[in-house]
Amino acid sequence: MRRSSLLFAGLSSLLPLAAQDAWSGSTATAHFTIRFRPGSRAEAAVDRIAALVEDDLAMIQRELAVAGFPHKIDLWLYDDVAELQRVTGVPSAGHSVPLTSHVPFEPDQTRIHELVHVVAEKFEERGPEPRNLFFAEGLANAVLRFVSGVHVDAVAAFHRRRGDLPDLAAIHALPDFYAWLARHPHVNAYDVAGSWMRFLLDRHGAAKVRRYYCGTPIADALGVDLATAERQWHEHLDRVVLRAGTLTLLQQRHGRTAAERNPGGAQLDATVLGDAAEWRALAEQRLDGKPTNGDWCITTTAPDELADAIVRATIAPQGDCYGIRIDLGQDCQALLLRGQGAFVYTSAGGVAHDGSVQLGERVQLVLRRQRGRASVWIDGKLAVEADVPEVAAPFAVGCVGGPARCTDIAVRPLPR
Repeated sequence: MRRSSLLFAGLSSLLPLAAQDAWSGSTATAHFTIRFRPGSRAEAAVDRIAALVEDDLAMIQRELAVAGFPHKIDLWLYDDVAELQRVTGVPSAGHSVPLTSHVPFEPDQTRIHELVHVVAEKFEERGPEPRNLFFAEGLANAVLRFVSGVHVDAVAAFHRRRGDLPDLAAIHALPDFYAWLARHPHVNAYDVAGSWMRFLLDRHGAAKVRRYYCGTPIADALGVDLATAERQWHEHLDRVVLRAGTLTLLQQRHGRTAAERNPGGAQLDATVLGDAAEWRALAEQRLDGKPTNGDWCITTTAPDELADAIVRATIAPQGDCYGIRIDLGQDCQALLLRGQGAFVYTSAGGVAHDGSVQLGERVQLVLRRQRGRASVWIDGKLAVEADVPEVAAPFAVGCVGGPARCTDIAVRPLPR
């Protein structure tokens, strides 16, 4: 669901020819051509999705007061995020260009989020002010209301009470929303934006909000200045009741430290780490990173072929870096991606995922492979586990999107 249609408006809506051939399956509804790879898990979901997408579009039109939609939408379905990224080359969990969406076949919220972008691309309103992608992502999540099970107002209220709710005048002035996201990894700006746009839709109606969204100054579009509207939104958030369970969940997802994310939780101990004397320290690494989407910078830290082993590194992402990883070869990879969470990957793709884990300013990754089982600890908390092939390989560290500094790199072979 990360990254909007607007961000990729300059990309071709067509996949490479080989991928187009592979995605030869299709079915049609009144407004959609749904494309899939024959024999895929996505194909098994096509009939269900075909039964839902027209209702999805009708709901979005009602929410945004769009009277008609005389267009056909290409909806490309993938088995999972890993396949989507590998085929399209875009580091997102779903993305759109005009009248085309690329999404994993589940969850439904990703499909709906992207369809809001497609509909919004066709708004007829025009205004003189630029709007960064805070507003595009916010409108999509405002239509969803509940994202990953939590209302967008609850997320915004959490950040207001913690004291890191962003200032809207500063948000309006941003030239690059995603650069701001990279500098504020523990603020769920998608849902904060969703709360702001949801508040405006409920208070002022969709017709006025469309004008504001498309660049009409807020006073002209809504009849209220930004400071007043922001104060009214804050008053609304102050009335939001945060249930204890919701607060715990949001702390786990958006905590700024391991202690905030896992208060009182079990940390790595000697039963996992073993004797300190058995660890071999390796040289620090400075990874240059690459701005190309999906192009990882990987450095092998030692040439040893490791079978069962436990390895670690503390990695500080810098600049536009949005992902870090440590590997015991292509069949045992621990990844942490901004906005997407923690993964175990093999050469076949993602085999385990926890979307609640956040990429912070400095992260300790610990990866253990033992008897065909990979376990990943992030900042001392067990995050994901999965069965992986038992293939001996060197230990490597990596990053994507920008540079990273790797310290406290060490390895400990384990008996088989």
